[in-house]
Amino acid sequence: MNSLDSTKERELTSVDNREQLIGMIYRAAAEPEYWPDLLEHLYMMPELQRTEAPGKHDNSSAKLSQMLDAVSPQLSMAQSQYSERNQLLLEHFNQALNIAKRIYQLEEKNHSLNSLLDHIPVGVILVNAQSEILLTNELAEETLQLGQGLYQKNKNLVTQQSESTELLKQYVEELSSLGPNESSSRGLPIQVNNETDVQTMVILSPVNHLQDPLLERNASVVVFISPSRPDVELDLAAFADGYKLTPKEARIVNYIAQGMSPPDIADKIFVSYNTVRTQLKSVFKKTGVSSQSELASLVLTGPWGMLSQSSRHFDFGTPQDSNARYFRLPDERKLCYQEFGDPKGKPVVYCHSILGCRLENFFDQVDIAAQLGIRLISIDRPGFGGSDYHESYSFVQWTADLKALLEHLNLDKVELLGYATGGVYAACSAAKIPDMVSHLTIVSSGDALTYDSDYKATAKLYRMHMKLARDFPNMHRLFTNILDKGLHKDPNKLFKVLARDLEGTDVELFESPMFKEKFGRYLMESKVQGGNAFSDEVRQVMAPWGFEIEDVKVATQLFHGENDKHIPLTLAERFIARAKNARLEVIPELGHYMIYQHWPAILESIAKRKS
Repeated sequence: MNSLDSTKERELTSVDNREQLIGMIYRAAAEPEYWPDLLEHLYMMPELQRTEAPGKHDNSSAKLSQMLDAVSPQLSMAQSQYSERNQLLLEHFNQALNIAKRIYQLEEKNHSLNSLLDHIPVGVILVNAQSEILLTNELAEETLQLGQGLYQKNKNLVTQQSESTELLKQYVEELSSLGPNESSSRGLPIQVNNETDVQTMVILSPVNHLQDPLLERNASVVVFISPSRPDVELDLAAFADGYKLTPKEARIVNYIAQGMSPPDIADKIFVSYNTVRTQLKSVFKKTGVSSQSELASLVLTGPWGMLSQSSRHFDFGTPQDSNARYFRLPDERKLCYQEFGDPKGKPVVYCHSILGCRLENFFDQVDIAAQLGIRLISIDRPGFGGSDYHESYSFVQWTADLKALLEHLNLDKVELLGYATGGVYAACSAAKIPDMVSHLTIVSSGDALTYDSDYKATAKLYRMHMKLARDFPNMHRLFTNILDKGLHKDPNKLFKVLARDLEGTDVELFESPMFKEKFGRYLMESKVQGGNAFSDEVRQVMAPWGFEIEDVKVATQLFHGENDKHIPLTLAERFIARAKNARLEVIPELGHYMIYQHWPAILESIAKRKS
C-alpha cells in the first residue's frame, strides 16, 4: 500500500467528526463504490468496537446492532436506547439509504428505456432544443464513434459538413417549437465521408409531448439514423405485408431507409435506374408518401423494424454463451452447466468461486483440459449465471443437485475441484456422497472463519462482508445489491475497491488488462440475476455448514497461496488437520487469486492422478 493510501486509511479510521461522517453517508448514497468505506468505518468506530473474550466467536455489540439495525423494521429497537449522537447518525443513515433506493429506481427506469432503444434496429438519439445529445442507443453510439456522417461535439449533435449541421440545427429548433398536439417530421441525408457517395438518412420527429416543465434538459426531438453499414438490414416482412409490397419493392424500401440513392440502388442490385424509379413510384403509391425522405420516415419511425429484434442484443436473464447446457432438476429448477476439455476424458466437476460462474476457465485461450485428457464440467450454482435462484439454498442442497446432474450424465464417479467458496461446496459433496467422488481438490479454501484471529488475518473488505452477512443479513443483501449497481455503472471502480486491501502478486494481477478482462467477464455473468445469491452464500459460509470436515474421507489435495488475504493459510492448515486424508501444497508468494497463475499445474496434478 502506498503512502497516499496509508494516509487515507488513517483518515478513514480516525474520523470522529460527526459532519465528516455524515458526509461519508451521503456520498455513499450517490456513489455505490463508497459503501465499503462507510461500513468499514462504522465497524471501526471506537464507541462501536466489540467487547469480547479472547478466542470467542466475534459477536456484535449492542451499540453496533442498534446503529445498523435501525434501518431494518424487523430488528428496530426503542429510540431511547440510542445516544443522541448515534440517533442523529441513524437518521442520516436511513435517509441516505432512501436516497440510494430512489437513485437506483431512476437508474432502473433509465436502464429499461435504454434496453428498449437498444432493441430498435436503427440508431436513435434524443436531443433537446439546442441539439444537445441526451440519450443514445447502441447503434447510434456506434455511428457517432465511427464517424459515419454524425458526430458529438461539445455534447451537441453535428455533421462533418457545416451546411448539414446548420440544417440539422434548424430542423431541431423548428420541431422543438411545435405544441404537444402538433406533429411533423423532417428528413435529412447526411454524407458519410467526402471520399464516397454513401449517405446516412436521418429522420427527425418531435417529442415535445413528453416534456416536463419542471425539468431543465427535456428531450425535444428524436433523431432516427438509418443503418449505413452494409451488414445491417431491416426486417421489413411485416412492412411489406402491411402495404402489399412485392419482394423487389421491399428490397428497394430497405435501401432507401439506409440512405441510398436510386442510382446507387440500381448499381447494387444490377438493374437499370429506370427499373428502380418504376418500383419506387409503385411503393410511393402503395404507402401514400411522395418522397424518399417521407418513405424513410415511415419505415424508421414506425413499428415495422422493431417487430424483429436485431441479433446483436441478448436477454441478460439468460447465459450469453451458446455452449451453455441445461438440466431440469426434480423440483423443476433449471441448472446451467458448461463442459470444457476432452468429452471422453477424466470427468472433473468444477465448483466456481463466489465471484465467478461456470465460465471460470483461467487459461481459456488454450484448452489445457483437452490437452491433459480432462472432461471439465463447470456448473452455475443457483442464482449465478444461468441456474435458477433458490432462496433457501445450502451446501447440502447443492450436493443433492450435483448428484441428480451426475446421474443424468451417467457418471458414476467424478473428481471434484473447488475454488474459494466453491471449495466448501466440493467438500460437502465429498462428505455426503463419497461413493460418487474419487478425489477432492480444493484451491484457496479451507475451514470456517471461527476465531477473532481468523477475521484479523483477512482483508478488510472481505472481513466487513463476512461480519455484516453474519450479523445483519438483510442489511448485507441491501449493500450487496447497491455494490452490484456500482459494478454495472463502472466496473473499474469495483476493481479498485477489491484490489485496495491486496498485496504482492494479487495487486499485480489486478493491474493486468488480461486479468481484468477475464475476471470482469466471469463476474458480470455471475451477476446477471443480481446480487442476492452472492449475499446468500456469504451468509451461508458464516453459518453452520451442515457437514463436518472430519466426514471428508476421500483423498484431498489443497493448493493455497502463502499470502492469501481472503482465506488465511491457517484455515487450510486447519482443514487438513481435521480431514486426515488430506495434504496441503503452499504456493510461495502467491495470494488468493493464484489460481489464475497456477491453473495448468493444478489440472496437471489431477490428470496425473490415477482414477
